[in-house]
Amino acid sequence: MRKDQYYQYFVEGEDERKLVNVLKSDLKIIIPGKVQIFNVTQQKLTRLRIMNLRKGTKVVLIFDTDAGNISILKKNITFLEHESIISEIICITQVRNLEDELIRSCSIKQIKDLLGSKSNKDFKHDMIEEKNLGNQLEKCKFNFGLFWNTRDKDEYKEIENTAYKIKIY
Repeated sequence: MRKDQYYQYFVEGEDERKLVNVLKSDLKIIIPGKVQIFNVTQQKLTRLRIMNLRKGTKVVLIFDTDAGNISILKKNITFLEHESIISEIICITQVRNLEDELIRSCSIKQIKDLLGSKSNKDFKHDMIEEKNLGNQLEKCKFNFGLFWNTRDKDEYKEIENTAYKIKIY
């Protein structure tokens, strides 16, 4: 990454923020950048939200395809396209949700198996609290080549998944 390139990640929740931070810092498999919780399929971006971004920032939108509103997402993309400080928009569509992405990318049958959670419902809380998430992913044979690697999903198929632009191999 050149010194004049900046990345801003917008993720849906605390669990996605935790995972993105682990992927960029502990595992060093995605390009570093700032991570902010903001659901781009449910909330509209404003100038106030992007006011502190530097010129040339690449904005990464990470979102689930099982909920949300595609029209809000499209409005957010259009908004970002018209902002001169934004150099590129990178969209990452998750297969349904983060849990499904992790199941698909790890050698586990249920999401609770990743961290040894008591139930699938406990997983998100356990993930946020986990101190060694990178190690847990590696223990479950996390296959980064499968992660964020979907192209078409129902009404989201017209939004190109450009996750490859932030992946470091």
